[in-house]
Amino acid sequence: MKTYIDLHIHSTASDGTFSPTEIVNKALKLTEKDSPVVIALTDHDTVAGIDEFQKAAAKHKDRLTAISGLEISTDYHGVEIHVLGYNIDIHNKELLDKPDKPGETIARPHIAKLLMKKKYVSSVQEAFDKYLAEGRCCYVERIMPTPEEAIHLIKNSGGIPVLAHLMLYKKLDSSQKEALVRELKNAGLIGIETYYNTYTPVEQEYVAGLAKQWGLIETGGTDFHGQNKPHISLFTGQGEMEVPQKVLENLKY
Repeated sequence: MKTYIDLHIHSTASDGTFSPTEIVNKALKLTEKDSPVVIALTDHDTVAGIDEFQKAAAKHKDRLTAISGLEISTDYHGVEIHVLGYNIDIHNKELLDKPDKPGETIARPHIAKLLMKKKYVSSVQEAFDKYLAEGRCCYVERIMPTPEEAIHLIKNSGGIPVLAHLMLYKKLDSSQKEALVRELKNAGLIGIETYYNTYTPVEQEYVAGLAKQWGLIETGGTDFHGQNKPHISLFTGQGEMEVPQKVLENLKY
């Protein structure tokens, strides 16, 4: 029987449009009856949705496994790099002391929607183009930890640190990407996101090769955001993605 897997999902606790409960219900609705389902909530820089997520999932524990996670935005020599954390202790003091962790994250999409509601703009894209994109008048640069600091936070909370969507970091060439993986492996990185909704077969093979070279576990997810990224669906991304069951073999949850 097929296992449905999506290990990269965002809710209304950060910049998604579905609540944690709605994500659980949607995951069950999209999958075949009685098929096992494994999903991870990985909101940006917050664990505010995890309690609700786990409570909703507990009602369906006969077929659904919910993994507590998050996605930490970090600064790698001026390039924003994301580190996923799985199976984290959301009550870990050091994790909660990090900025943005205790409450929901107010992200730029939230501000864009408010600007739409107030009729300053007609669309989210217009809000970014006019006000919120880098270089525009309302853009505020965030103070972010380094990837090494994020890895420490995740491991200290009992979690598994995983480098997210390596091929999205267009400012890094291939040698810089490989240097990043090497540096983070030395800092304690455990895994790398090999399956991702925009990856071509060549990109997926490249990331899988790095995982093998550096002894990293492979994970995968769609980066689902609901209506904020309506072209991305749970489990299948833009239509053809599938996270294989083998990713669960080394992911302790």
